[in-house]
Amino acid sequence: MSKKSDFLFNKETSHFFLPWICALMVFITTLVLSGGIATRNSLKLWQKGVAESLTVQIPTYDEEGTFRGDLVYKDIENALMLLRTTPGVLGAIVLDDDQMQELMVPWLGAEVKISELPLPKLIDVSVDANQPPLLEQLKADLGAKVPGAVLDSHRIWLGDLVKFAGALLTLIVLVLILLFVTVAGTVIYVTNASLSIQEYELSLIHMLGAKDFYITHRYAWHNFKIALVGSFIGFGLALPIMLGAVLFLRSIAGQVLQSSFQSTQWLGLISVPFVVALIAFATTFHTVWRFLRRFV
Repeated sequence: MSKKSDFLFNKETSHFFLPWICALMVFITTLVLSGGIATRNSLKLWQKGVAESLTVQIPTYDEEGTFRGDLVYKDIENALMLLRTTPGVLGAIVLDDDQMQELMVPWLGAEVKISELPLPKLIDVSVDANQPPLLEQLKADLGAKVPGAVLDSHRIWLGDLVKFAGALLTLIVLVLILLFVTVAGTVIYVTNASLSIQEYELSLIHMLGAKDFYITHRYAWHNFKIALVGSFIGFGLALPIMLGAVLFLRSIAGQVLQSSFQSTQWLGLISVPFVVALIAFATTFHTVWRFLRRFV
């Protein structure tokens, strides 16, 4: 014999259909949201890195392709002297061959030797993010003191990257909204189907004195529980994929992509199953309440 708390749900199909819909929605939502968080973290990391550093390139070969020899080291000394006396510059160091080799490995591979390539000498410049140097003035001074030197602030490519990341984050937000609307629409459909099947029983218990709030709350609580079970199934399926993606990004990109999540961001991800279950509860409550108004 069924428990008294289950008599309204003996015939309805939401117990089988709704959990798997919620599992699918939470699975997709968790992966999309984690991608959005990783994108946002990486963007903040890039912005911070660009705000606190500049790069100066000293050519090692002239326009005819001839090695410049001792002139390279003279230009480096002049550039370092200028940079280290410029307000807003905290420090400047020349990257050695080992550092250049490590820097180029992700793009050229470990087999390629830096000494075999006509690469410029690089000076890594640390700047004060709160009071950065005047770039146009620094560029003019550098050009006058070290002809051929190139000052790269990375701001042009970062601006394009920020625009792309902003568009991507907007798309992710729209996808999340669509997923939550899909959950609500599915709950409405399933609940209406269940109410249609049990309309006679509902009208009967309504006539016997059952309050609308009692029936509505029972329906909403029932769907909340089964939606929560399905949501945790979806979250459990998404979690290993998400963690695997984090490890993969760390192995191939290092610090280029910030794949680590903060504690508050983890809480946001963990809250996804509860948010979906609450949407199911609220949507069910509203749908059943409107249906029972027909018996007033």
